[in-house]
Amino acid sequence: MTNAKKTIHFVSLGCPKNRVDTEVMAGIAVEKGLAITEVPENAEVIVVNTCAFIESAKQESVDKLLEMARFRTDGNCRQLVAAGCLAQRYSEALADDIPELTHLLGTAQPAHLEQVLTNQAQRVDVGSPAHFLQSAETPRFVEPEGITAFIKIGDGCSRKCAFCAIPAIRGSARSRPLEQ
Repeated sequence: MTNAKKTIHFVSLGCPKNRVDTEVMAGIAVEKGLAITEVPENAEVIVVNTCAFIESAKQESVDKLLEMARFRTDGNCRQLVAAGCLAQRYSEALADDIPELTHLLGTAQPAHLEQVLTNQAQRVDVGSPAHFLQSAETPRFVEPEGITAFIKIGDGCSRKCAFCAIPAIRGSARSRPLEQ
């Protein structure tokens, strides 16, 4: 018998808001006793927090998902999770086109990583993006050697500009309470 912890690898693409969401998911993983690894081929769980703001970001996200998908057959990966903006906006297409994905979590579901880790999650978990905003109590893991960290005090946008997908991806504007 071994006391080795289950391992998880995170890839965060896109904006600082995605970075914070990745840190929330990492906080949940650490709370559940997983060890974060920087080496994807060693990971039993791989989470790619995707971006879908502009075409090049979408392509980078798809490319990274396909790169990580190979560890489902050629590595230790048992769960491959597409999270974030691309999963929110294109969940059905991703689920159909990348069968290696075991789970898709939208922008409102970073806390649902817990259900993924305990094998209690549905494959596609994409809800209303306006239903999540981290709080001061939300678990979060920030790299200890880092010298900076982002604080996400708000999310979404209530403007419906024809050229911008943010309201569709992240929902209407909402802010954390001033006390936080």
